Amino acid sequence: MTVSIRAAEGCVPCAFGDGIAIFDTSSNSYFSMNAVGEFVWSQLDQPITLEDLVGRVADRYRIEPTVCEGDIRKLVDDLAAHRLVTLS
Repeated sequence: MTVSIRAAEGCVPCAFGDGIAIFDTSSNSYFSMNAVGEFVWSQLDQPITLEDLVGRVADRYRIEPTVCEGDIRKLVDDLAAHRLVTLS
């Protein structure tokens, strides 16, 4: 089964240093990410699979998907744990 990832409702992104901060209106908390995290977040406005997300990051930063897959998977897991993304 393929899982789709999408930004959760009620999350408001804003510039923060060299990256982004996501304000979760339901918990009144912030989650900050670096520039790569900002790029990942920008891809989550529509449902996307982990495989496609890894491919886009690899293309953007001109690296092999195997180099970034673990980090992207961890980021998505962290976002899901903080209820900033929905998985379906």
